[in-house]
Amino acid sequence: MSKISDILKKAHAAVRESGVPDPLHEVAFREAVRLIAPSSGTGRRSTTGTEGVPSSIGAAGPAEARGSAFDVSEDAMYDRVVAQTDVNRDKLQLLVHLDEEGPRIDIAGLKLGRNNADRTRAVAQILTIVRGFGLDEDATELEVIRSECVRLKVYDSANFSAQVQKLTGFVLSGTGTSRRIRARGPGIQAFPGLVDNLVNN
Repeated sequence: MSKISDILKKAHAAVRESGVPDPLHEVAFREAVRLIAPSSGTGRRSTTGTEGVPSSIGAAGPAEARGSAFDVSEDAMYDRVVAQTDVNRDKLQLLVHLDEEGPRIDIAGLKLGRNNADRTRAVAQILTIVRGFGLDEDATELEVIRSECVRLKVYDSANFSAQVQKLTGFVLSGTGTSRRIRARGPGIQAFPGLVDNLVNN
């Protein structure tokens, strides 16, 4: 029991000393516990992008063979996104985590933008890029974006499609419930700035 107590104390101290903004303390604490706990291992590596930003998702070269889109560790997901976008890994880890349903956004919906249109577009940008590079998904189903917007309480059913359509640097394809979104060069290049802005505010 004292081992758990030690881990929690260390995680709490690490968050206090990190200078992370108050709204992110809960997320930072969870991440600190995961890093400190022996069961999480020590295999995390810091990766900086050295291959340049690809022109679009799917243009980064062959993916590792694996059984399903989610047959990837959270660490590997972060590594892949960092390598392709040059986003700051620590900030990305504060913004997104991977669970059995795929990448999830850890920041409260209201902090993703000034209004629901901005918030919806932020969700679309984050999930499309993280799923595209991190999970090697060629394009992300709009239903995945819609579901996360609903979870974060930023979903505007009357305007959802129009809000996503106005995203610069992203392309929509398909019709009806099979619509998908894919990031292109400008959207990928803007990703590190988006993450900085969301985590620092």
